[in-house]
Amino acid sequence: MDAIVSEVVVTLDKRWENDLDGALRMLKDAGVEVWAADDDRSVVEGAVEQHRVHDLHKLDCVEYVRTVFTYHADYPPGHARDRNGR
Repeated sequence: MDAIVSEVVVTLDKRWENDLDGALRMLKDAGVEVWAADDDRSVVEGAVEQHRVHDLHKLDCVEYVRTVFTYHADYPPGHARDRNGR
C-alpha cells in the first residue's frame, strides 16, 4: 500500500468568498488534489492523504471539512505517488 487517501468536501470560510484562487492555493499547499471548486457555494472537492485531513481544519480559508470516503491506494510502478515499487 502506498497511501491512505480521503476524499473530502471543504466549505470555505466566508472571508475567502472573493479569493477562491487564494483558497485553492492554500489547500493545494496542504496536499489537497482539487477535483472541483464551486465559487458560488464556496465548496471544494478533492482528495488528500488521510493523515493530513486534521491539518485542513486549521487552515484560515476552511470553515468545515467533511470526509466522504477513505481508501487504501496502491499506485502502479512508475507513478509519481508509488512508494513501495510494487
